[in-house]
Amino acid sequence: MGIHDPEGLISTIPAIGTGFVGDLCREFVEKQSVDNAKKALRLPHHRRHFFSGGPALEPGLSDQQNLWTSSFVLHVGGWSLILLALFYYIIDVRGYKRWAFFFSIIGMNSILIYMSDALSIGDTLPKAIFGMVGHLVGDPWNIVVMAICYVMVKWAFLYFLYRKNVFLRV
Repeated sequence: MGIHDPEGLISTIPAIGTGFVGDLCREFVEKQSVDNAKKALRLPHHRRHFFSGGPALEPGLSDQQNLWTSSFVLHVGGWSLILLALFYYIIDVRGYKRWAFFFSIIGMNSILIYMSDALSIGDTLPKAIFGMVGHLVGDPWNIVVMAICYVMVKWAFLYFLYRKNVFLRV
């Protein structure tokens, strides 16, 4: 499709809805004056949200939704609420933080990892370094191996930036 946007201009409306769900979650976590454990329990089904995590999953279960449709936004938003509550409880309430270091490196430069394909970090470099490994593994596992290699290269680059205290801010 080249530069064609298959979802079209109308897809901007559900994309804004997705951003709005994230902003509501941020506001809930920052402004609730209850202890963190209660906050984690209330997050996926708080009455002030448009929808709760569980019921929001239903539209995506009943049909095959296209990207940025209303059912897609509800389905992904529902999973996001549930997972946010789970990880908030594990990391912030229970204090199990060491295992999340891998993801913290990605989160600290999330815009940069998103843009990394344009910087030839995303596709060209991993193919050059690990292309033979993917070829040796063969179908169908070569796709999995190459995806892991892509993440490894991107993560190594982000870790280097983390060690140098370089963070892209928007």
